[in-house]
Amino acid sequence: MDERIVPNKCGQPIPEWDSNHRLPIAGRVGPAMADDGTIFRVNSSYMDVSDEPFCGRQWISAATLVALAGCMVGLFFSMLPYLDNRLGPQDIGGSLTFLSVTVPAMFGFGYLAFRTGRDEFFSLTRRTIRFHRKEKKIFQIRRRRFFAKPGEGDICWEVPWSDRTIFCVHKGTKTTFTNYQIMGYVLDESGLVERAFAIGKDWPELPGLEYLLAQWNYYCAFMNDGPETLPSPMLYLSEKEDVRESFLHCMYEIDHSAGIVFRILFMPAILGLTCLRVLSLSTCRAPIWPDDVNRLCAVEASDVHAQPSGKTPIGWAATVLAKHRNEYPHFPRKEVIGWSGQSESKNAELWAEEVSPLNDVAPYPARAS
Repeated sequence: MDERIVPNKCGQPIPEWDSNHRLPIAGRVGPAMADDGTIFRVNSSYMDVSDEPFCGRQWISAATLVALAGCMVGLFFSMLPYLDNRLGPQDIGGSLTFLSVTVPAMFGFGYLAFRTGRDEFFSLTRRTIRFHRKEKKIFQIRRRRFFAKPGEGDICWEVPWSDRTIFCVHKGTKTTFTNYQIMGYVLDESGLVERAFAIGKDWPELPGLEYLLAQWNYYCAFMNDGPETLPSPMLYLSEKEDVRESFLHCMYEIDHSAGIVFRILFMPAILGLTCLRVLSLSTCRAPIWPDDVNRLCAVEASDVHAQPSGKTPIGWAATVLAKHRNEYPHFPRKEVIGWSGQSESKNAELWAEEVSPLNDVAPYPARAS
């Protein structure tokens, strides 16, 4: 569920389900710590993470082009009565009725194309979320700034890593599947949502909820204890995505563990989605951080935790090959020391209930779903 298509309205209380599933910034919400393919880079100062739409931007690109095609069809049919030279006075009523349908359809599709496409075409190749552990802040690139002043960079949010920012598990529906994602809410003084954002990716069904909880432990371990406590991420996402990388994004996004027969059958769809992703990225540029953020994020050359570096693989293609050569961990994860709760699957089942196992955390104002 893309946060930009179904946004959480600002000025409203946190949704009830989200409020009942708060994620503490101390972490320790499950027995495991692991990344599931959300990390661009990490060092002693900060960690760059993908936003939720990054993994599936090919689907949003497809929706944009379909909406644009609908707008053009509406425009054509809106002009059709005036292209007929035989249109007489007796036909005016019928043509107005016809226009009352086609014109709203044209504007509706046009609005949808703009809404879905403004962050996919002629925008940014990624909207990085930067966890800065030393400043105890999260910096987020939100949108391309087309007429930036020197040093201003792109539109960037600064979010405190504190109790003022409420992190929650958000539950939604994607086609026929239940999916979960990590949502962050910044509240104003009256306790209403001032800003809302999704972190990382969305995780489908109950097994996905297990990965989400392990992912949250990963982020919290970095912010609270530093990079030395972290297992390797699943992979380091490429910041300069080529066609091969786009193809693998689309293939693994459909089903990461699918067999060869499944992939052959779905290859036309995968290739089509790859074309859409490449088209979208070709119109975009890399994000530009504001100068004040860059100054805070200077990395020392001697930082032993700066990754990826040296022979560390970057992207799906290089990482899969490195795993085949046993040069990169196959399933990097780490147990949470001192965990005394349920096993990973049982713990996820408890989190999938209407109230999380951590309901002793003081709730925030909530609205009905």
